[in-house]
Amino acid sequence: MISVEIARHALDKVPISLIIDDSTVLINLNYFWMRDRCAVDGVKRRWEDVPVVHPESFTREFAEWCLENGVKGKFSLVPCPAALGRIDEGLPLFSREQWESWLKMCRELIAPAFDITPEMITHTVVVDPKTLKPLESGIWEQVEWSALPTDQEDLVIEYIATACRILQNVGLTPQGVTSPGGFGGKTLEFYAKVVGIALREVTGNPTPYFFKRVSIDGPVETPVWYPDREAGTAVGEIIASTGDWTGSWTGYGEVNVDKYITADLQGGRLPAVIQAGDPAILCSHWQGFYGMHNDDRRGFNALKTIVRRLRELDPKGERTRWRKCSEIARYACAREMAELRVEGLTIHLDLPVLTPELTLKVRGVEVRGVSVDGVPLKEVFSRSGFESGTFLREGDLTLIAFDPKNRRTTVRLHV
Repeated sequence: MISVEIARHALDKVPISLIIDDSTVLINLNYFWMRDRCAVDGVKRRWEDVPVVHPESFTREFAEWCLENGVKGKFSLVPCPAALGRIDEGLPLFSREQWESWLKMCRELIAPAFDITPEMITHTVVVDPKTLKPLESGIWEQVEWSALPTDQEDLVIEYIATACRILQNVGLTPQGVTSPGGFGGKTLEFYAKVVGIALREVTGNPTPYFFKRVSIDGPVETPVWYPDREAGTAVGEIIASTGDWTGSWTGYGEVNVDKYITADLQGGRLPAVIQAGDPAILCSHWQGFYGMHNDDRRGFNALKTIVRRLRELDPKGERTRWRKCSEIARYACAREMAELRVEGLTIHLDLPVLTPELTLKVRGVEVRGVSVDGVPLKEVFSRSGFESGTFLREGDLTLIAFDPKNRRTTVRLHV
């Protein structure tokens, strides 16, 4: 009997992705976060030791290296860092030429490989979304708003939408949002709901995502919230698979490549995640990549070793593939909402969400050829050559990958 299922991941390859939090235009957000938070809670932090600026030259070097090495993921862009100013209107520490140059660099070099997401509006205090002035209450996005005010749904939607609009204004359309710290974590169901409403209001994206949770041991899922087959909408959630061992949010925290993957490629979190077939999503913070000064680069140097070891683990690209977080989330939404029916040698698909590289796993029949909506696919003979528009036979298993064009798609098997 023929059995057909949609593969968990596109091309049946485990997605690898790099999450970068706390990043924004030129400013080291953490200098201001630690300075301002110390005044609130009295905790001693080394805010005077950390740099105030992350220079464009460093960010450009990082972005070019990622493009050269195929590294993809998510890069935060805090829209009004520490309530100092809007990135679409300028920041007081920099000239117009400086911040416009940074944004141009981001559009040309970072956005091709990374989703750009807001990390809500300030990453520090909650502001009035109309004026972007701090509230008199002095509450913080990642502290008091770890439990979002569910009785003020319109306010929270406007808050998230405002963060997204600022990015839209500078030509960096967000595919999702990132939680500053605990933001939304205690009201996750509500958070997922308002993310979907706010993102679709600003961008029209039917399947936006949010990043809040981290899982440093055990299974890693890609949850799908509020799937609506009729509307073709859902909200994806990206859960990181690792802790941050690249300098952490302080910029002077732990660096430990072996916690990701050891030199013998056997130990560390990532080989276990990949072996389990779960998304391998690295959590990191921008201030850790830069470190304490331009010659430090503790996190960036660690990343280079991690990427080299991951390449050694899968030298032919047969088991893994670097992905943007939006690609992972959209595929999960498409898979969750898809319906399929097998009739003889014909597979009927109903796809409320269309995603590139949709991948089918077929067993129980010796396949000689495949066509999708009448268009024949090319047979390939190795996983390294398996791409969209091809099929691959491996014993009793046939893998089929294609970019569906229509909600109702027909796949025919030829024997």
